[in-house]
Amino acid sequence: LIQFQKGQTPTPPPFEIFLCFGEEWPDQKPKEKKLITVQVVPVAARLLLEMFSGELSWSADSIPLQISHPDLKDRMVEQFKELHQLWQSHQRLPPAQAPPG
Repeated sequence: LIQFQKGQTPTPPPFEIFLCFGEEWPDQKPKEKKLITVQVVPVAARLLLEMFSGELSWSADSIPLQISHPDLKDRMVEQFKELHQLWQSHQRLPPAQAPPG
């Protein structure tokens, strides 16, 4: 994700997790042909990707995380706000210059 954010790779890393139930996988059959497949998308990974790619569509004050423990949710929201502010301030800094010598 950091390499994508810095422009060192053209595509973001995959963050979806696919699970298959009741059948062997991976095998010759594509996942779309399996009886039961589940796609898990970690919210934190999706939010970080949106932040770093500039596609952020939510307000930093209203992150719709669904985590069962409220204290954990509050801490995560605060950490995302801090990360977003840090990233924004980093984007405004002029490029570092080499020391004379």
